[in-house]
Amino acid sequence: MADKMRDGLFFAGFMCGTSLDGVDGALVRIYQGKIDLLAYEHHPFSPRLTNWIREILSENMTGKPTFQYWGDLEHLMSETETSLMSSLCSLSNISPSDLNGAGTHGVTAYHRPSPHEPPWENPEITTIPGITLQISNPYRLSQKYGIPVVYDFRRADVSVGGEGAPLATLFHRAAFSDPHENRAFLNLGGIANLTYLPAFSNAHQACLSFDTGPGNMLLDLAMSHITHGEKTYDKNGQRSASGNVQKSIQDFLLDDPWFSKPPPKSTGREDWGKEKFANLLTFLKNHPSVPDNDLLASLAETTAAGVLSGFRWLDSKPDLLILGGGGSYNTDLRRRISRITGVPTNTTERFGWPPQAIESMAFAYLAALTLSGRPASLPSTTGCSYAVIGGSIVPPQNGSLPARLREICLAAGIHLPFPDRATPPEFRLPESGPLFSEETGKRQ
Repeated sequence: MADKMRDGLFFAGFMCGTSLDGVDGALVRIYQGKIDLLAYEHHPFSPRLTNWIREILSENMTGKPTFQYWGDLEHLMSETETSLMSSLCSLSNISPSDLNGAGTHGVTAYHRPSPHEPPWENPEITTIPGITLQISNPYRLSQKYGIPVVYDFRRADVSVGGEGAPLATLFHRAAFSDPHENRAFLNLGGIANLTYLPAFSNAHQACLSFDTGPGNMLLDLAMSHITHGEKTYDKNGQRSASGNVQKSIQDFLLDDPWFSKPPPKSTGREDWGKEKFANLLTFLKNHPSVPDNDLLASLAETTAAGVLSGFRWLDSKPDLLILGGGGSYNTDLRRRISRITGVPTNTTERFGWPPQAIESMAFAYLAALTLSGRPASLPSTTGCSYAVIGGSIVPPQNGSLPARLREICLAAGIHLPFPDRATPPEFRLPESGPLFSEETGKRQ
């Protein structure tokens, strides 16, 4: 059995991304400025199940009633996560009683962070703030393993004007920053998002994060369309690599005004999902027949062009682009990104971590931040009004949460792995003393 105060904090994280191909689970140790991956496992969904989830979520986007399926999806997620937790503990030889907590992202059902007018007439409510909704059932995980579980990470950020994404910025900063080299981390999930990681010696530069546009989403939809649902992705980019880029397709997609919008910005299935792909197919009907592999090549090139477009907002061109997420396994996509940006690329395997493990590791880390009273997002990362502690907490049923929180807070310094000079002022904590004032309830 581990001595948590001596051996660090042990957290699990679970993520189901916009590709909807399964659930990733990671178990990490956070200790003395380092993050160690103890175990990782991916629970895949069958193509049929993935297509079912995509269908009910896309119908939700168009206003069709799909709420009756949300409970089914919650149950699917909770059972998958509890099974993954058992595997992670077994793989890492960690007892569930040694766990400090877990973080689960859930499945994003709807993400619309910009304010909008209400669908009703009410003089008292003229504007509705941004909306983000993730489907998950964290109670099963907490009850089975007796640990606090953090969920609903995005809503706190959106409620104070943030985009609600990307949220993994501080994890990227902790895991991949370098004392002297400017780096960037590119997560290639269904949506691509970029985190600029200035060298610690360039502490005056902001740690910036934003979405760059579609990652694998349109590519996966195209592959499913081409194969009539038999395949949900182009393995290693084999087919896109043999195709030719059609400028008309690129122009159609890159003409979207979203690409010229400055950060902070986020996007999702609402912008680059089935509706967008259907519009693309309609557009192609008015053009000469496009070979399937040319379509895939054009979509891969569009993803790369979106990344290049995002570079304009960075303080300086990064020296290294670190790739994570499922799309980093796509060798053709990697080649296109490196060529079009002119920046050397490497996957997270260089750091000893599987690319597909990064998101679940991030939500384990974010859970640690939440339970120790530290913010997960900053104005420079999501556009929120101020640094925000993200996530809701499900306490364990054994009533041990106060003791757990005290333990985590006492050990919390171990998950501030970057030097204080590179830590944003609003993220710093006092050298000693309580995290919150007993008189005001506010952060010291």
